[in-house]
Amino acid sequence: MISNTKIKSLVEQAVKGTSLFAVEISVGANNNISVTIDGEQGVNIGQCVEISRFIEGNLDRETEDFSLGVSSYGIEKPIVLHRQYNKYIDKTIELHLNDGTVKRGILESFSDSNLIVMEEVVKKSGRKSKKMLVGDSIEISLSDIKLAKGIIIF
Repeated sequence: MISNTKIKSLVEQAVKGTSLFAVEISVGANNNISVTIDGEQGVNIGQCVEISRFIEGNLDRETEDFSLGVSSYGIEKPIVLHRQYNKYIDKTIELHLNDGTVKRGILESFSDSNLIVMEEVVKKSGRKSKKMLVGDSIEISLSDIKLAKGIIIF
């Protein structure tokens, strides 16, 4: 069986010198290999193809057969690695906090321990509710975040 460690090493070699990184790597039954990558500026299909070809070129099907899938980490998925926050700078994110509250706003910056977010709040004027960015930024500790995800705004 092909090891997770071997695939991780190949992915690291394939993305070296780029802004890409592995988010998830798994090797299942029958050597079913799944690699999910992300990048500071996102990932395009050409980059997925390049990584797939690199991995495939460094494995021997004659010795051990396998199936391989390389995909990008979708924007609808939650942020799971600290470095993923970088691609959401100046973009809208939604934070589900451990206390049950949900915060939404523009990610201004992040560090090893917290995020700075310009919070979006709902203002009511008459019968209509309007989402607005409030001028005040809030600091949220990473340890207080249960789930974080990017929000697509059309």
